[in-house]
Amino acid sequence: MRYKVKISARAKKAYEHNLDYLHKEWGNKVTLQFIERVDKMIGIIQENPFLFPVYNLHKGIRKCVIHERIILYYRINENTIELLLFWNTYRDTSKLKL
Repeated sequence: MRYKVKISARAKKAYEHNLDYLHKEWGNKVTLQFIERVDKMIGIIQENPFLFPVYNLHKGIRKCVIHERIILYYRINENTIELLLFWNTYRDTSKLKL
């Protein structure tokens, strides 16, 4: 079963922020590589959403390492994957609120 994907406004904003940063600092090639990596990992999540570890059992949140600097947090809701946040690991984890 392939799950549908829903992206939260917060995740979309963080994703776009990461794209802007990559484009500004590293150019088109690195930005496109990041987009391809995100698409690949979302595809894997769609096929097998339970593959990645649980981050918060109570809230049903899982985490997928997109890159050593970017973690995708998501939740499984019946037949939908809700992308909650793309988190940059350079940020202070005390500010991580899901």
